[in-house]
Amino acid sequence: MEEALKFRKGDRIKIEGELYQVLGGIELVNRSDGARWTEYYVQNLQNGKERWLSVDEIYDEYAIYTSCDGKGFSEEELDAKGWKNADSGVEEVLSWFGNVDAEQGEKASYTEYEDNTGEYLMSVEHWDGETEYAKGYYLDKDEIEVSGDLQQIENPQFRVDYNNCQPRQPQTMQKRRGRKNKIIAVVVIAVLAWGIWAITKSASKKEIRNYLEDSPFYSYETSITSDLNEEEKADVYSTDYSIETAAKEIITAIDGKTEDVQENTEDESVAILTEHEYCLVYESEEGKTMVQASSRAYVYQSTNDPYHARTTTSRHYHSFYYFRGYSRDASRYNNRASGYQNYDGTAPEYNYSDTYRSYSNTVRQGSTGTRTSSGGGIGFGK
Repeated sequence: MEEALKFRKGDRIKIEGELYQVLGGIELVNRSDGARWTEYYVQNLQNGKERWLSVDEIYDEYAIYTSCDGKGFSEEELDAKGWKNADSGVEEVLSWFGNVDAEQGEKASYTEYEDNTGEYLMSVEHWDGETEYAKGYYLDKDEIEVSGDLQQIENPQFRVDYNNCQPRQPQTMQKRRGRKNKIIAVVVIAVLAWGIWAITKSASKKEIRNYLEDSPFYSYETSITSDLNEEEKADVYSTDYSIETAAKEIITAIDGKTEDVQENTEDESVAILTEHEYCLVYESEEGKTMVQASSRAYVYQSTNDPYHARTTTSRHYHSFYYFRGYSRDASRYNNRASGYQNYDGTAPEYNYSDTYRSYSNTVRQGSTGTRTSSGGGIGFGK
């Protein structure tokens, strides 16, 4: 008999081969037809990204979602791109556990949209006084599995209960104090090691390149290798989004944590500078919305123009970086060859009322008070 997909807080599972940890979950019901499903709040242990895994074993439907803002969710935009209303109704919270913000009996109306391939999803939920949005795609059940790492955690020699963070020990160990102390020491070391790992990973948790790679709404085009350091590359994606929507999606994905951001008024391209990355959202020579993202080390060690960019776009890409980020990187990478040693471009005029700078500030301020589970639980509808 096939094993049911039931998880608890702290469980480690694999989704599409990547390791996740369950942070919490919400069991939901559609009162109109009695359908039930569970949404698990999970975190990718490789890149720190937080998502929602939807499990409906009654209808054999599985999907994974990422929370986002409401850009691109209007009926006009969805209709124009061929998205269809696949399901709608009212969902109610039956039970919950872990790090989610939900209450038993809480209700939300929802609408679920599918693209014309029937693979990708967009979801809108209206909770009391709050609307939430998410994007995702369907999974096959065999793409969700209990991780082998979980089996190690549940070895009877010791087990960490993630609900109270206390080690559980078999009765046989309680009779042997010396062995018990050794087990406790192992647990303490393991917890400390995990804490150090989590702190290290959190530094790279919100990276633009990770977001672009994981999002179904950006298509990978190519990578450009630095002409001064072949180990550094820039990744290039295309999207059906407008420049404005794509730029704001990216800013939202990194919680508004930009070091600087500004639109080029000549061609509407948007340069986004973070502590470790540089991203340009622009229209290519062919009229397609493109996104090029790289480490700042790549930009510092390269004279390359953005992929298929117009002259005005390339000029903004180089000048914005040189006058807003180069001086810091010159200290950071002072032992590396630079592509800007003889740069003589004109500084971009600082725009205090730049739309994207204001948007970034708003997102950043909002993220500090964001509910852990993104509202009253993301049911995403069935």
